[in-house]
Amino acid sequence: MTDILAIAVASASMAPVADDARPQALTEAQIAEIRALAEKADELVSAASSANTKLAYGKAWRAWSDWCLRFGLDPVSADSRWLVLHLTALAETRSLSTIELRRSAVVTIRKRLGHPVNLDLAGFDDFIKGLRRTKGARPTRKAALLEENLRAAMLLIPADSGPDPERARRLRDRALLLTGFAGGFRRSELAGFDLRHAILSAEGLVLFVAGSKTDQERDGAEVGIRAVPGSPLCAVTALRAWLAVRGDLPGALFCRIDRGGHLVTGSDGRHPAIAGRTVALLVKRVIRQAGLDAAEFSAHSLRAGMMTAADRKSVPLERAMEHGRWKSLATARGYRRHSSLWVGNFTEALLRDE
Repeated sequence: MTDILAIAVASASMAPVADDARPQALTEAQIAEIRALAEKADELVSAASSANTKLAYGKAWRAWSDWCLRFGLDPVSADSRWLVLHLTALAETRSLSTIELRRSAVVTIRKRLGHPVNLDLAGFDDFIKGLRRTKGARPTRKAALLEENLRAAMLLIPADSGPDPERARRLRDRALLLTGFAGGFRRSELAGFDLRHAILSAEGLVLFVAGSKTDQERDGAEVGIRAVPGSPLCAVTALRAWLAVRGDLPGALFCRIDRGGHLVTGSDGRHPAIAGRTVALLVKRVIRQAGLDAAEFSAHSLRAGMMTAADRKSVPLERAMEHGRWKSLATARGYRRHSSLWVGNFTEALLRDE
């Protein structure tokens, strides 16, 4: 028995299982209803939640429903001791953050359905504490995309190499990477920008973020990016070059491009948006071409890279937080990454021979 399983069994056995808590045979109609509910689980999440939260919770509920059905359980009424065992099965291969998200999803949707989970019944707090001790609570972070990585990427995605079919894609990708880095944007924000959200001026670029992970009320925020003429990392220059090709057709700022290198136009006469996954694949592709391990990077590496670069340049944390729209000081500090280990580090002076 693994340590994690031992924790779960100990927690789940804290109270005897009553007769009415044991699984009862489900009818075909009940099973069909459970599966139908699982398919529309994201609709049961509050309208105040982000689209990504709804998708994640929906996926978590479907996994919980499938697991329950294997044991003849109704996911709407199964008690928390079964939830502990379900999360235990996940704990062998999933991170602590994923386990906590799955737990939150089940608890949230059960509450919406009028069948709240009694977490005290299974000693849930002890279970989570045990997982933290066993798996560790340190989150797995992707590497930051640094300035030197971006410089290499710009060489790999040249702006001027003739009117070949891939020119539009290169210009879009250059603008997307540099804008994502300079603004510290999330991949959902980059994919969600509309043409009307971008305003260019002599000073630079202003992008309106209509809604984001930390802006559930969708008040929006403006992010300014200065023009740095002559710099290979100038996001404003790259965006101007992309817009010259993209044109002024309404739709997504960073729109889709087909395999032939043509900008896609939807039936509504607008340029459709790229998927957030496209940003992640782009980051991984340029990192792989630069000879680095693509598995260590993701779309979030752009956001992490902005904060790390700000730290390297001694930008005050408060200013970097405002620019990147971080709400939590603890979370923002976590983004300072590797560079913070060396800023003001005194060990060289401590160990140097005098």
